[in-house]
Amino acid sequence: MTDPTVTDLRRELEKARLALIDAQTHLSAHAQANAALHCASEVFYSPLHAKVTAAIQGVEHALARTDRPLPTLDPQSSDGPWAALVADLDRCEHGRHEGDDCGSCEGRSHGNPHLRPGAVIGYGLRGNRIVMPDRDHKHDPAAWRGKQP
Repeated sequence: MTDPTVTDLRRELEKARLALIDAQTHLSAHAQANAALHCASEVFYSPLHAKVTAAIQGVEHALARTDRPLPTLDPQSSDGPWAALVADLDRCEHGRHEGDDCGSCEGRSHGNPHLRPGAVIGYGLRGNRIVMPDRDHKHDPAAWRGKQP
């Protein structure tokens, strides 16, 4: 089963990696511009450039160590992969669970705009409704069955 915490950490590491690459590009361009301005035969990079480069390598190493293949949905296995999939249904488009801090949702995550609590998302074998439970009850299988008409 893919741990949601690892998934969230990988997403944040990837964001940090991209920001560091942009900083590295900026610092490189700045050093090259200074060298050109002073007609230098060599480009001298700042200590900050070296630290940013080392941080990028550290992030890439951490991403490589946490890279796991997606779990197979084997019907003979436990319900782990399915439970993880269902538990993610309340995430907003930025990957945050409803009510969690999300910088892109301006404060707290609004959750999945397509699946609001109480929304019918399917039907059981006998036509019983399957509904999206509220945040506090999403780990209770009975809450997914909701109130039947």
